[in-house]
Amino acid sequence: TDVTSIIGCAVMTGAGAIINTLQVRSGQSVVIVGAGGIGLCAVAAAAIVDAHPIIAVDVNDDKLAFARTFGATHAINSKKVEAIPAIRDLTGGGADYAIDAIGLPQTQEQILRAARMGYSGLNRGGTALLIGITPPGAQATLDTSLFMGGRSFTRTSGGDCRPDRDFPLFVRWYREGKLKLDEL
Repeated sequence: TDVTSIIGCAVMTGAGAIINTLQVRSGQSVVIVGAGGIGLCAVAAAAIVDAHPIIAVDVNDDKLAFARTFGATHAINSKKVEAIPAIRDLTGGGADYAIDAIGLPQTQEQILRAARMGYSGLNRGGTALLIGITPPGAQATLDTSLFMGGRSFTRTSGGDCRPDRDFPLFVRWYREGKLKLDEL
């Protein structure tokens, strides 16, 4: 079967967020809230670029187990565990990058809280990235004190992909067995 059609949606959005929007590098910590198709592609790309730790957060244990097969080093069921303290423990204070692949108002605030705080003159804080689509009529209210310490909040559409540049890379990752499109 032709699995490459998914590249034009979930892969470009999730993987593109990692390599284009955030430009994640080896050893940087990444939290992905939402282990659906887009979240799994973000997990896979984070693993390919050697991010660590890679923390998947979801409310479904089966999805979290699946995220581990895509490269998540840790899995947090936010119905069973307080996600933010667990993320801070796993990352030493907060993630370099926290991604919302769901788009609900509560997950938008969650990623901002999951991003690490920086210190003026020393280092910038972490980045919260919204990928998920907020449902019509839903409104998020963010605690602006969370921007202290240089945390930032941004959004991407389509992972800032350029098909001519990025699709050949994604196909190569698939052919090399790094991107599990058959399983997805």
